[in-house]
Amino acid sequence: MKIGITGGNGFVGTHLQVYLCTRDDIELIELADRATFDSIQKIDNFVNGKDLIVHLAGVNRANDEVLVQGNLQPAEQLVAAMKRQTVTPFVIYSSTTHADNPSSPYGEGKSGVSIVLEEWANSCGGRFLNMIIPHVFGEFGMPNYNSGTNTFCHHIANEKEYNVHGNGLLELVHAQDLVQQMLEGYSKGITGTLRVSGKEITVGQVVEKLELLHDEYKRGLVPNLDDHFDKCLFNTYRSYLPVESRQKVAVKHTDDRGWLVETVKVCSGGQSFVSTTKPGITRGNHFHLRKFERFFVLKGKASIKLRRIGSDDVQEYVVEEGVPGFIDIPTLHTHNITNIGDDELITFFWTNEFFDPEKPDTFFELVDL
Repeated sequence: MKIGITGGNGFVGTHLQVYLCTRDDIELIELADRATFDSIQKIDNFVNGKDLIVHLAGVNRANDEVLVQGNLQPAEQLVAAMKRQTVTPFVIYSSTTHADNPSSPYGEGKSGVSIVLEEWANSCGGRFLNMIIPHVFGEFGMPNYNSGTNTFCHHIANEKEYNVHGNGLLELVHAQDLVQQMLEGYSKGITGTLRVSGKEITVGQVVEKLELLHDEYKRGLVPNLDDHFDKCLFNTYRSYLPVESRQKVAVKHTDDRGWLVETVKVCSGGQSFVSTTKPGITRGNHFHLRKFERFFVLKGKASIKLRRIGSDDVQEYVVEEGVPGFIDIPTLHTHNITNIGDDELITFFWTNEFFDPEKPDTFFELVDL
């Protein structure tokens, strides 16, 4: 499958790229940025040969005129290019519930895009899916911009002051759930308008959940992650924690019998296991969309490396026996563990869910590029 994504470096586009890394049926992913739309040749090349185009490009903060034209113009340019190249890829548009109110400039721009793309599909036999999307949240959203939920996650994770203005009702969908629904829409050939449903929750309830998650995590507890929404919220919160906070020093209780360290206190169960690794050997080089993992070195010396998908920045943590400590692995980060000592490495691992070979949530990606 060859996929084109407009606005692919934005919040939803970044999550879409990560999700596509987990599939083995993707032959090509091509992004269209502003420079692409500024060149007829580039936009023509972009639409050519694509099975699917996900249209995410647009404007959500500007003056009234830009809010309208900044959304309409890229769609019109996309349609013009497809007509010039006489191609009819499947097109998915990321619209919004604001389109239900076309009297506002933003709503007018978003609803106008749906009309432009629908008219194109009707006139040339193309397939178009208009996805009406509620509030989106998830890892790595820009605080004070992408989502109020992301902003609360960032401020609470970094213990910054924040204010709650009102207690309105939200409808929240995690970005990974959204992008998976996009690809399901394509694979099932769904056309027309599809309204994405999310979790209905008040602003106050979101903040209350986040404060509880933060308090439990600070006290060394892994919160109850049985609920899908709570797990998504916790992973979003964790994505904003300072990188140095992933490595914890545990309390070592020693007496004449030996020593004892509490590794994981779990409010929702999960799976623990221990492995040995020979000197110089590396395990891992994969990432997860959902799983919360903790690595705890029991014996030996280990290098644990993390790299966010889509980034070149590799973080390394060195953990060894004698200084009990553990690393919490964030979602959407490829990671590995290497025995850098002279003796056998013994590592304790915990994950919040049992391993399911049918849905392993484990995707190969080298940490070191």
